[in-house]
Amino acid sequence: MTGELLSELRATTRQALAVSAGDIVDELGLSGLLVDADRGGLGLAEPEMALVATELGRDLSASAFLSTAVLAVTLLSRSDTEVGADLLAAVTRGSAGCAVAIAAVTPANSSVAAVPGPGAGWRLSGTAVVVSPPGVPGIVLLAAKTPDGVAVFAVDIADAVLTPADLLDPNRGLADVTVSDAPGRVVLHPECAHSGGQIAYRRALIAVAAEQVGVARACLDSAVEYAKTRTQFGAPIGSFQAIKHRCADVLLEVELADAVLADAVRHDSLPDAELAFIVATRAAVTGSEACIHVHGGIGFTWEHSAHWHLRRARVNATLLGPPSVHRDAIARSVGLTTTEEVPG
Repeated sequence: MTGELLSELRATTRQALAVSAGDIVDELGLSGLLVDADRGGLGLAEPEMALVATELGRDLSASAFLSTAVLAVTLLSRSDTEVGADLLAAVTRGSAGCAVAIAAVTPANSSVAAVPGPGAGWRLSGTAVVVSPPGVPGIVLLAAKTPDGVAVFAVDIADAVLTPADLLDPNRGLADVTVSDAPGRVVLHPECAHSGGQIAYRRALIAVAAEQVGVARACLDSAVEYAKTRTQFGAPIGSFQAIKHRCADVLLEVELADAVLADAVRHDSLPDAELAFIVATRAAVTGSEACIHVHGGIGFTWEHSAHWHLRRARVNATLLGPPSVHRDAIARSVGLTTTEEVPG
C-alpha cells in the first residue's frame, strides 16, 4: 500500500476514534482487515494492521482488534476444518466476536484438556487466559491437549464461564475462561494448530509492538504540549534543561521503536518481531513514566489520562509472556546462549 493510502487509513482511523463511542472494528469493518479479498475480507496486510494498532495505542479504547481481527482471523484463516471456514466467514462479516486463548498463540502450555465426546465431538475441561473483545464474545478459541497433540477448538460462550481479569488496564480485554465438559468443535488439528499458532504469535507481537509505539507517541505529544504551555518562574517549563532532556530521551526511544517495528513488518521473521516488541515496550514504559513526571502533580491524579497509558504499557509488556522469554528468543536467534556459567 502506498504512503498516501496509509495516510488516508490513519486519518480515517483517528476520525472514527474521535467520534465513536463504540468499537472501531465494527465502525470501520476491520474484522476482515487481514482476510483475503476473495474470502470477503479487505485483503490488506501487516503494514495496515500495524497502523491501526498504533492508533489504538494512542487512544486506548476497548477494541476487538487484537482478539478478533488479528488473532482469531489468523488462526481461522489457517483452519483445516469446515467449522473454521464457517467461523472465518462469520468473523469477516462482523457477526461473530472471538475471544482467543493466549496459549493458542504463544509457547505457553495449555491447561485445557479435550477428550472425545459423543459422535465426532469433543469435550473440553480446564481454564485459560484469553484476549476478549468488548462485551460478550460469541465464540472462544481454546488450545486444548488431545491424544495427538495440542489442537485449537471453538467453544460457544454459553458453554463457558468468562470472568474479566482484575488488571491494571480493564480496556485491554483480558479474561479467565473456565470450561467443564464443554462441547468443542475442532478448528485446527495439532499440525495446523502449531503452524497457525506460530504465525498468529508473530502477528500478535507486531500488533502489540505497534500499540506500544502508539502509547509512547501519545505520551510524548502530551508531555511536549504541556511543557510548552505550563509556566514556572515566569517561563514555560519546556525551556528548562531537565524537561528538554527528558522529552528528547523519549523522542529517541520512540523513533527507534518505530524504525524497528517498520523493519519487523517488512520481514517475515519471528526474531525481528520479538525485537520490535521489546524495543517498543521500552519506549512505551519510558514515555508514559516521563509523561507523568513532566505533568507534575496533575500527572499523578486519577482525573488525568497519563496513568492509563502507563497501565496499558505495563499490561502489554507481559501480555505475550515475560520479557525474559522474548530476550532469550532474540539471543538464541543470533547464536548466543541464554545462561552462562559464572567463573568460580
